[in-house]
Amino acid sequence: MLYDSYEFARHMTRPLTFFLDSYRSMLNHDLNPLKDTALSRTLSALAETPYRILKDYPKQAFGVTAERDGETYALREQVVSRLPFCDLVGFQVDGADEKPKVLIAAALSGHHATLLRDTVRGFARDFAPYITDWRNAREVPVSEGDFGFDDYVAYLIEFMTDLGPGTHMVATCQAAPPALVAAAILAERNPELVPASLTLMAGPMDTRINPGFINKLTEKVPLKLMRKVAIKTVPRGFPGAGRRVYPGFFQLSGFMSINLMPHIKRHASFLGDGIKGNDDEADVFRDFYDEYFAVLDMTEAFYVESLERVFFEHHIPRGVMTYRGDAVDFGAIRDMPLLTIEGDKDNMCPPGQTVAAHDICPNIPDYKRGQHIQVGAGHYGVFSGSRFQNEIYPVVRAFMGRSTA
Repeated sequence: MLYDSYEFARHMTRPLTFFLDSYRSMLNHDLNPLKDTALSRTLSALAETPYRILKDYPKQAFGVTAERDGETYALREQVVSRLPFCDLVGFQVDGADEKPKVLIAAALSGHHATLLRDTVRGFARDFAPYITDWRNAREVPVSEGDFGFDDYVAYLIEFMTDLGPGTHMVATCQAAPPALVAAAILAERNPELVPASLTLMAGPMDTRINPGFINKLTEKVPLKLMRKVAIKTVPRGFPGAGRRVYPGFFQLSGFMSINLMPHIKRHASFLGDGIKGNDDEADVFRDFYDEYFAVLDMTEAFYVESLERVFFEHHIPRGVMTYRGDAVDFGAIRDMPLLTIEGDKDNMCPPGQTVAAHDICPNIPDYKRGQHIQVGAGHYGVFSGSRFQNEIYPVVRAFMGRSTA
């Protein structure tokens, strides 16, 4: 009923949203002689602020850019492989045939893979990048079956098979655990397809270490209660009607509640920038929240199994992880270079949780290991923004270069 109520409220506010947007557009129209006055800017900002709270936020385009001869151009995208819950998207870079491939495993945790466009842009400098573009579960018909943690692993294995030997893998945030499981399965069953290197970026490999707010929550709230409260049924009107999901709007509210004050201050600053006519600052705000507020639903199976295996029962560090019913042997990973990246100000995946992957894989030689803690980086700063481009990506690129030398 909650999902139905949410959709009902969303539809009921469409007339108000349309009015606010139309009013704002009228105030900003070139034919409005008062367009650049303080009065028009104030009225426009007062209309746009509630409009942005009420409006729908569809999935954004990747829009990854690169530079050639000093000019910026957009990279063409191509769906290389299509599965019910995910597309493997490749980006056509210059000299792709001579460049090593890298599979970027995007987290399936509420946001679309387009959140990682900056990550793709970084790797497009020196690699042929591919990314897992996860589909909104409410858009997948129930007839396509379910999708759980093991299915995520299976998708990564299939994509690595499609891309072939010598492909590097980079896993961000909650993609890190299934990526390491996929590497272990490949090491046992298809050694030639083991990633040329695996980079885990701000991923919860052992959440018992330096637990943050999210980790402490699992100590107080039983999994059964979280499942009962969080799982809803997709209402009529969507291809996935009847599917049991963890709604994206639930996840978004959780993300915002962790750091509510910064979001409030950003919206207040946006209102002020609109009144003052600071268009560049306002555009940065719009770009960020157009992406941040665009969320997707996760299947019940994936949400619950991820919580159970990673956050509640710690299957990987305890050595009890299974895949399709069989025990996963991380000791089978022997020759794969492993790099971990953490941000020292990350409050979603605090320092120590990702580097734990090195202890989980005891048979990797020391010279094939690397770890980096980025000073001043929060969670998203580990894989996007200026620190990623200028300080983190060079570390990853150098590590991958040594791995393939």
